[in-house]
Amino acid sequence: MMVDVDLLVHRGPFTLDVSVSVAPGETLALLGPNGSGKSTMLAAIAGLLTPDRGTIVVGGKVLTQVSDASDASDASGRNSQVPAHRRRIGLLGQDPLLFPHLSALENVAFGLRSQGITASLARARARQWIEDVGLASFADRRPAELSGGQQQRIAIARVLATEPDVLLFDEPMAALDVQNASLVRTLLRERLAERHAARHATAAGRGTGRSSVAPATIVVTHNVVDALVLADRVAILDRGRIIDIGVVARVLGQPANLFAATLVGLNLIEGIVETPELVRTPDGRRFSPENRLPPVGTEVSVVFPPSAVTVSSVRAATGATAPAMPNSWRATLELLEPGVNGIRLTFCNDTVAAEAPPTQLLAQQLSAGDDVTASIDPAAVTVYPRQSAVPKVPAVPKVPAVPKVPAVPKGPGKALP
Repeated sequence: MMVDVDLLVHRGPFTLDVSVSVAPGETLALLGPNGSGKSTMLAAIAGLLTPDRGTIVVGGKVLTQVSDASDASDASGRNSQVPAHRRRIGLLGQDPLLFPHLSALENVAFGLRSQGITASLARARARQWIEDVGLASFADRRPAELSGGQQQRIAIARVLATEPDVLLFDEPMAALDVQNASLVRTLLRERLAERHAARHATAAGRGTGRSSVAPATIVVTHNVVDALVLADRVAILDRGRIIDIGVVARVLGQPANLFAATLVGLNLIEGIVETPELVRTPDGRRFSPENRLPPVGTEVSVVFPPSAVTVSSVRAATGATAPAMPNSWRATLELLEPGVNGIRLTFCNDTVAAEAPPTQLLAQQLSAGDDVTASIDPAAVTVYPRQSAVPKVPAVPKVPAVPKVPAVPKGPGKALP
């Protein structure tokens, strides 16, 4: 079902102020650094916390309606908060939170039983879901007898079996090893695709009572692979605000901030177009890419991969006081460590990273603390207008308050003895 969210949450000095919509059958990946408000947003949608102001609507039904206390016109009659257990929202985090005294089958059936489904039908549907997650032979085992990856797959089956209107995943693969994370990611992709296909079906499921209505899904993650595999769109959350949102290829291909760039392994430097051929950054670096630049005066992001940065020693160089050429600058090596395609180099007081073959570093005898010249291949530089913030979507219309019935005037009657 369609999800419309417009939230304002204050937590001490931190403020979450977001508006976003997720369509039925759509998966939105929510990415951002620690403390950006991702889990707070999910908790509000799930009904685990009440926002200071906001509206949450799922499938046209208002789940949360909280007016700003400073707005006298909304001070009464409009606030409502549907309890979490009545929201038909599935939430799964890093911990599967299985009942330790119940078998895998009983854990999956529990949610169905809480919806009023008979025990026999709940067990039948639970068994089908356990088979779908590849654990049919483990149905009678208790959580302590399952591995971490197996427990998480049972937790996924339990969430999906209840056919929620909204699915919320808060880094469900973060606590798993690489192999189990890959298995769970593939499982989620298949199940979400199945529900999305069911949205267009005329029949309801496969005879197991499964709904043909696809849920809206939000996945919180720090892993770009999760976004690439699972998501239709990506939203970047930074300091409580969505700074970029769109299709995966565009958001990750043209990152809006340093966090998003680092996530996909790119360097990002902000600057301004100084001439039709030149971008200048606040620290004085100049970049001249091969592609055409936006108009002069435009604030831009300069993006390039670490592999495009070439590092050379300046020990024997002359003209040390000469101004640096475009696409190059002087730097001091700070750290050398293993990288994806070689040795990863970072520089003192700089966010830029480089990658170089070990043979190149050995030939120049480079080490931490050395002064170097960093140069960039202009063909590898991408420049695009900087997106400082994403305009908020219009707030979901508030539900009109129910008029209060006037109090019956008191008569002069006698006091009771």
